[in-house]
Amino acid sequence: MKKMNKKFIVLTLATFIMITGTSVYASGTISSLFTDISFSEHQEEAKKVEDLLNQSWSKGRELLTNNEGTTAFANIGGDQDLTKWTFIDITKLQEELLSSFSQEEQSSFLDAFYSKERIANLDVGDYMSALLVSPNKSEALAYWEKSNGSYVVLEMKTKNNDSTSWYVNGVKIESST
Repeated sequence: MKKMNKKFIVLTLATFIMITGTSVYASGTISSLFTDISFSEHQEEAKKVEDLLNQSWSKGRELLTNNEGTTAFANIGGDQDLTKWTFIDITKLQEELLSSFSQEEQSSFLDAFYSKERIANLDVGDYMSALLVSPNKSEALAYWEKSNGSYVVLEMKTKNNDSTSWYVNGVKIESST
């Protein structure tokens, strides 16, 4: 019994030493695989991206709300004043819009938003989209800047008799120049 206890202690100690040695070696190796990026550098890059998106969204919103000289956006929103529509940063879609919808309406809205029309107009290099939502939340315009500088507008509406069913009413593309 005494001999078995000694073997057990020796094996436990050897296992512990091997694990500790491996952990120390691995931690040094893993940390050397990744370059150190300072927190301030990360914040600077994030700020640059945020500024770029805000500029793109502002330019697109100007195109939508100022129809002078544009033809593709002339009938978007009907005769409504788009300057009174609510702007929504797509990263805040859940808390600023979808949270006010029922589950059924959320699902229907997302089906329209991620529709085949949107997919057909997305290309590598396009910017993240933004939304303009009508005051009564029955219409929405998803728009984004393409890599070539033009803008795509996805017009979405609810069906007249069913305010929880969203559909794509059309897609329009406008050059920003």
